[in-house]
This record gives sequence, C-alpha cells and structure tokens, in this order.
Amino acid sequence: MEALLKSFLNKYRSQIGIFLVAAVLVGGGVLTLITGRSEPHEIEKISDTTPSNEDPDEATVSGALVPKIKIDVAGAVANPGVYELSEDDRVEEALGAAGGLAEGADREWVAKNLNFAAKLSDGDKLYIPKVGETTSAPSSINTPAPAVGIPSGGESLNCSRVNINTASAATLADCLSGIGTTKAQSIIEYREAHGGFKSIEEIKNVKGIAEGTFAKIKDQITVN
Repeated sequence: MEALLKSFLNKYRSQIGIFLVAAVLVGGGVLTLITGRSEPHEIEKISDTTPSNEDPDEATVSGALVPKIKIDVAGAVANPGVYELSEDDRVEEALGAAGGLAEGADREWVAKNLNFAAKLSDGDKLYIPKVGETTSAPSSINTPAPAVGIPSGGESLNCSRVNINTASAATLADCLSGIGTTKAQSIIEYREAHGGFKSIEEIKNVKGIAEGTFAKIKDQITVN
C-alpha cells in the first residue's frame, strides 16, 4: 500500500503542487475580500453616527445676510446723519444710532407724535423738532411725519399738503415720508422733463417710488 502511495505521489507530484498553491491563493483572496469589505463599512458607520455640535438650521440662519436700509435722522438729535440699519429695526433703533435726543429737542412733541415702535423703510427721514419749532402736530402715519419747521437752508416749510409740482427738493425731502434727498431730486427731474404731474398717482413713475412709498405719501401730496 505504501509503495502504491509513493508511486501515485511521484506520478502526480506536479499536479498536486499546483493544486496546493492554488488553494493557498484562493484562501488568501477570500480572506482579503472579507476583511476589505468590513473595514470601510465600519469607518462609514462611525462617520455616520459621529455627533455634530452644529445645528444645520442654525448655521443657515446665522450665515444669512440681513438686509440693510438707510435712514436720514435729522433735527434735534445728538448726531444727525444718514445711518445704515437692519431691515427689521424700528424708530427706536434709528434714534439710538443718532445718539438719542439732543438737549433742545421738543420732548413733549416726541411723546405725543413719535411712534418708537414704527417700522422703517429704506430712504425714510426721521426729523426731531426743537422746542418752539413746531406749530401743529402731523397726522399719524406708519413712519414718523416730519415736523413743520425751518430746514438748514432757511426755507419756511408748510408740510400740511405738499404740491409736488412746485415744492423744492428740500421741502419734498423734509416733509414727505420715505423721500430722501435722492428721491426728491428725482421728482424734480421728472416734473421738469414731463411738464409737471397731472395726478398724484403719476409720482409712481418716478424712479425709486414704488407702491409702498406712494401709500405713505398719497395723503400728504397734491398737484394743485
């Protein structure tokens, strides 16, 4: 029996060697395949379950740009000027940006006529009169109505009803809500180019005066 086994091994030695080598290679490949699949799976699982300290929704909100508006704060305030504020800011923030009321401000007028919670629009003008400067209280509107007074140029104003066909740029800017110096100049240029306004609605054709601005000033203007 032993002689027969030796004869068999000698006869098929090369085939047996090839078979053993192939078995080793196949076994190693299967092991590599198994371990190769499991390791990335574990890494992926860890990365998926790793907690994050940042809330995606909060990150989106914090990274959003807040719209800005420019407000002209004039009159009896500590630091008159044009200030850039957030779109959601109110009259209170505009006064704060200008340093608050000046020493000679008509605080009684402010208490009666100024709505500190009123929302602002881009291009609004906030005018605080001095004591003795006002002659009548303006009508209540969404944004603070400018007082009847005398601007820096010395022109006497009557803001009860502004004739947009004859008013100067200073009167337009100081008396009309949401009309700053730029829009006032645009009104002057439009009426000169078109021979005046035929109706108050025509002012909406002026660049920068949309429906929202018109709604604020329609009760303050006339063409007669």
